[in-house]
Amino acid sequence: MLAPSSGTPSLSAICTKAQEVFAKRPCLWQLQIAEAFLERDRDIVCIAGIGMGKTLTFWLPLLFRPDGIQIVVTPLNQLSQQNVDSLWKASIQSIAINAETATWENFHVSSICTNIDGDGKLTFVQAIENLEYRVILVSPEQLMKPGSEFEKLLVKPAFVSHIISFVFDEVHCITSWGEFQLEYKELQRLRYTVEIRPYLRHRSQGLSNQSYLV
Repeated sequence: MLAPSSGTPSLSAICTKAQEVFAKRPCLWQLQIAEAFLERDRDIVCIAGIGMGKTLTFWLPLLFRPDGIQIVVTPLNQLSQQNVDSLWKASIQSIAINAETATWENFHVSSICTNIDGDGKLTFVQAIENLEYRVILVSPEQLMKPGSEFEKLLVKPAFVSHIISFVFDEVHCITSWGEFQLEYKELQRLRYTVEIRPYLRHRSQGLSNQSYLV
């Protein structure tokens, strides 16, 4: 387990930075989760009502770890892409990895190429291995696929040392979907292959407006 991070920013500092980057003022519980992320000495469980802003808690630690990466495990491709779009608007490089985007190039190639629109402009092709994405949103199927590029990366200390945490969005899917999507059951293996903390488990609660930090 990695040692707790020293010099954890105050809740006030986290709040100020969030307003600068995201133009949002976080609630106290969101700030407390971000603080727990940065202390890195325990796992986190959060249950929040739909629409309360749990996703913001994933991104706040990035503002204080300029070399850090958040890996978010999510079952919904559409939600992943929505998060990617909003993060790029905040100038946070991110990528959604699914069956179509889990290419060798996305993991390993950093280059400059001609824009696919044919306008002659140059665009960057960024690579996960080269730490050019701050957020990686990935389905359990791609994360736990045997022999995948993720499996190869997660045994490389140079990459793993930059991971802030693993976030499991809609964590109830691990138990409710595990019977017919076996990769969900395999997520427990991360505990033994990647020695980092925290692991964050998030669940949306449709009938409650309360949030809990454990």
